[in-house]
Amino acid sequence: MKHVMPVIEYWRDRIEKHPLHSWLVTPERNVRPEQKLWFALYFTNFIMYFRELNQYHISYGNDRRLDRQREAISAHADEDMTHSRMFMRDLRTLGWNEDLGWRPSELYYWLFLSEVNESLRRRVTQITKLVIEAEHPAVRFAVVEAIEACGNALFRHTDQLAREWTAATGKELIYWGAFHLARETGHAIEDDDEFEEFKKAELTEEQREAARRRAIRIFELIDEQNSDMLRLAQETISQGGFAYRRGIHAAPPKWLPTIPGPEVFDFNFWPDTDAHPSQKEIQDTWRRCREALRNSKLMKFFKADTLKEAKAKVRFAVMYSATDTCGTPTVYKYMLPYPIPVDARERAINRLSRRFGKRADMLFVDWQSLGLDECLDWPISRTLEFIYLDRATDSHRDTRGIITYHIDVTLDPVLRYWTIATLKGLTEAYAKASRHLADWVVKDTGADLPYMTLRLHPDEMKVKLENDPEADDIQFWRLEVSEKTAREGVALVTGIYEQILARLDAMVESWDRNDYPEVFRMLDDVRP
Repeated sequence: MKHVMPVIEYWRDRIEKHPLHSWLVTPERNVRPEQKLWFALYFTNFIMYFRELNQYHISYGNDRRLDRQREAISAHADEDMTHSRMFMRDLRTLGWNEDLGWRPSELYYWLFLSEVNESLRRRVTQITKLVIEAEHPAVRFAVVEAIEACGNALFRHTDQLAREWTAATGKELIYWGAFHLARETGHAIEDDDEFEEFKKAELTEEQREAARRRAIRIFELIDEQNSDMLRLAQETISQGGFAYRRGIHAAPPKWLPTIPGPEVFDFNFWPDTDAHPSQKEIQDTWRRCREALRNSKLMKFFKADTLKEAKAKVRFAVMYSATDTCGTPTVYKYMLPYPIPVDARERAINRLSRRFGKRADMLFVDWQSLGLDECLDWPISRTLEFIYLDRATDSHRDTRGIITYHIDVTLDPVLRYWTIATLKGLTEAYAKASRHLADWVVKDTGADLPYMTLRLHPDEMKVKLENDPEADDIQFWRLEVSEKTAREGVALVTGIYEQILARLDAMVESWDRNDYPEVFRMLDDVRP
């Protein structure tokens, strides 16, 4: 580790000098301190996801008890998980709920589908992958130390803005000011003795290179993000606020041309033929899990006695699935594909990824037709809470954590294939059940619900891929795999199934508890 720490210190000094930081603390005529904090709207995905990053990926979970190093890293993650709520408090204190006035659908689109935040979404997936790949505590320490160094540099500069704003208004900012800064020490470990122990750790050559390379990449990604945030914040100030960009980047579609389904799989995808004997247990597990989900008693949720109940349940299902649905394009764009495919199997996975994740924008047409913005009437902070913090949506975050782990923990194309097949196979079972309810609502109200009724984009059938017969001929389930891969495949399929079932169960329980009575408001407004 003595060879890694100087690299981190070099980059710590370099990130400190980023122009974003100097801009934050340099007074400008006619620019108020809180306006410079507008950069945060181009960083919100990461700020709010930071809780999940620590909970599911930086912390070692149940394995934290294996040794002191894992426990030390996990203890730091426990504290970092609380920071997203500080941001929420400052958002309200700054008056951004009122100043922005964004409806739930606008915020969803801004966070998960807007072009202006596309690079941030990519960087968040890359940072997460760097953490997950750093399984050894000393390597993970280096990755987290890099993240913490960047955080400390940022918050030491926002603290000055927070003090200026407090002096002018008498109100305290806890996320951007001294309260949070006291918890952002710039280090992955708080205890001095434990920190010194990490610094003196002996690493193999492979571990040393992994720690060095991953720490550098963290700094590079955050350096890139800082540059984007500086430019975007300055442009927003020049534009007089977010009204202009709201009209472009927080503007979900209200209508889309669609055609009837079902989705056509005229390429090698479904594992319908017999698997190679080495993969038979994976295939059998996949088939059992799909059948079990189809026959689950939880599917009774998608039945209703009255049209009023049907409309409320469709609203609830759309609202409850929105985060996962809107995140799907990112999964297929940045998480599953190989950045540099080296053989036909990796190219085949990339080609599959190009075909999927195309329907997320349809959800906003359903959202509009169901009048969800009006019936929810949530400010920005309440929508963020629903996505990232609500007790009732814990199962969503558990699901994202498990799926992300299974994708990022391996580079094996066969396992990535089974991840895709499991996600598609299980969501198909769920979607077909919910479609019957949506069809009833469409028939009796004329509402436009392309997402819930499984309609398709006309151009979805025309994914433009150059010919690659070698990749297209691959049937992943018919490839021979090692016993280890077979075990991992079974665990992958089972883990995703169990979590999707748990999420469905949590949705039904939330409905039964009436956690979101808003979905019953203005049901007569469900409209064509």
